Amino acid sequence: MDEIAAKLADIRDRHGPRSIASYAGTMAHITTAPTAAPLHNALFDALGSEMRFDPNTIDKGGKQVAQSLLGYWAAPPQGFDAPEAVLLIGINPMVTCTGFPAGSPKKWLLDTLAGGCKLIVVDPRRTDVALHADWYLQAAPGHDIAILAAMLRIVIDEGLFDQDFVARHVRGLPELTAAVHRFDPDDVARRAGIAGADLVSAARCYAGAKRGYTMAGTGPNMAGEGTLVEYLVLVLETLCGRWLRAGETVSASPTLLPSYVPVAQAKSPDRDWALQGRVRVRGLRKTRAGMPTATLPEEILTPGEGQVRALISWGGNPAVAFPDQRQTVEALESLELFVQIDPWYSASARLADYVIAPTMPLEAPSTTVFLDALAARGTGYGIGQAYAQYSPAVVERPEGSDLLEEWRFFYGLMKRLGYPVEVTPFGCPSSPRRPIDGVRTTDELIEILSQDSAIPLSEIKSHPDGMTRTSRLLEVQPGDPDVLDRLDIGNGLMLAQLAGHAGVVELSQPDRPYRLLCRRHLHVYNSSCNTDRTHRGVPYNPAYLHPDDMTELGLSDRTLIRISSDLSSITAVAMKDPALRTGLVSMAFGYGPTDNDEEVWAVGSSPSRLVSISEKFDRFTGQPRMTNIPVSIERADAHAARDHPTVL
Repeated sequence: MDEIAAKLADIRDRHGPRSIASYAGTMAHITTAPTAAPLHNALFDALGSEMRFDPNTIDKGGKQVAQSLLGYWAAPPQGFDAPEAVLLIGINPMVTCTGFPAGSPKKWLLDTLAGGCKLIVVDPRRTDVALHADWYLQAAPGHDIAILAAMLRIVIDEGLFDQDFVARHVRGLPELTAAVHRFDPDDVARRAGIAGADLVSAARCYAGAKRGYTMAGTGPNMAGEGTLVEYLVLVLETLCGRWLRAGETVSASPTLLPSYVPVAQAKSPDRDWALQGRVRVRGLRKTRAGMPTATLPEEILTPGEGQVRALISWGGNPAVAFPDQRQTVEALESLELFVQIDPWYSASARLADYVIAPTMPLEAPSTTVFLDALAARGTGYGIGQAYAQYSPAVVERPEGSDLLEEWRFFYGLMKRLGYPVEVTPFGCPSSPRRPIDGVRTTDELIEILSQDSAIPLSEIKSHPDGMTRTSRLLEVQPGDPDVLDRLDIGNGLMLAQLAGHAGVVELSQPDRPYRLLCRRHLHVYNSSCNTDRTHRGVPYNPAYLHPDDMTELGLSDRTLIRISSDLSSITAVAMKDPALRTGLVSMAFGYGPTDNDEEVWAVGSSPSRLVSISEKFDRFTGQPRMTNIPVSIERADAHAARDHPTVL
């Protein structure tokens, strides 16, 4: 830490605070964020650098921007609370741990369906959850926006929307009606390769339910226009009145976050989808979703004032997670200082100047405040009920190990750089800063960060197995009848973008006849956790194809193939998946070596190498098209192809 702090100070003094960036990966958020995120944020606040990146803008960043464009309801959505209909678009909650309540998603689904709830799934792959659907629309990729627009037209034309809610709290219905009129359901269904009657029936089912929710996953969000997808989802939710009303209780009331007063009242859209903080490329900037992560390699490689020269990567693996892998690796190798905090010697760690080995989650005390933050994020996140737990360290750290909790690393840098150590509690960006100088233990830090929690930490600690809050739940209060704010379902930016999808057919490319789709595996979490103990003898990520495509290409299971996009090529292991539509190849992202395809059996292939960051990207978040990518497939060299003894 002495050396790292000295180098950070030197880079800051020579090139300014903007030259120092951070990347907080998925594991940073789901493990030690409650204690480490406040220190990480305090360090970069003290440095004066806005160059803070995270996975949100290469995942589902459109959710936050779309909310800003629609407006806000001052109470939560209906969400997981007794839905009568659920619409899932390009998401498999059995694997993603979002879309259904985290913890036991399959049990929740089966119990909910047994209670009469209807399930609608739109996905080019018949996933685990699609097997339980009342309506399964196996649409070709790239049609999610048109399908949502057609559903909106059905809901409006047939008067299926919540007319009282719309009249009281919504504006823009005439503009929306005109925009979706161009999306004839039968025509949309024909283009998407689904039955028009099924599309109409699914829309009627969803809108006819009194309660429900829609969740779009990485599939539609990674297709290049995630903000528009998420805006249309929110419009559908708003038309159907999927927001809690006065007198209803908030099942997921905060526990370790501060309490608040939910109100049945709209707040008009703000202009803050674009926040202070610009990047130097492609006209992009910081939004409510964060900094556009796909621009970080460009920021490192582009000379000039503000060039990023130092990076602290915490709980992520950018060398395999970021799009355009070759450019990413080139950028990481060019840094003056690259620090990787990671329990695994990952592809990114191999490129770093310093690798900090952190404790694992069970080796340090923690709380479930992250679950509160998930529930507050929006529909489809969290566990769906008020719950809290404090846990002490469960296991001892290995004897003689040199492990460091992440918060202590950021704390140590601040002390060495001479900054006052003042933090804002996790999930509370508007809270006043709290001095923690002199804190010696993680438990002391947790006490300070939990001072304003809705339930006192001492009460939570008195329930060592965790406590489910069934009383003292928040109740939604009536809105002020004099407030004239409205949710905007006719946003001009969004409807202009939607118009570009009416009647448009994306022509197939003869030299790239297949489409590469993203998917997830249960035993890994994005680019982390792929270990011998969890991958069960399959450390690689197969390239799944429909059996008919395998036959046409002359392939069998575990044959090596070459997948090529306009950007690059990778070698992968082919496997059959009859759940796919033909013409598709489906792979998990976040795998693979940085440059050595010979290791495909040991560590997998890197689909990120096939993804261009600038060919097509979301105009708001900068998220590039990371799925539905045109590719060609051919059998790899006969000498390289071989069977592998592992059976999936």
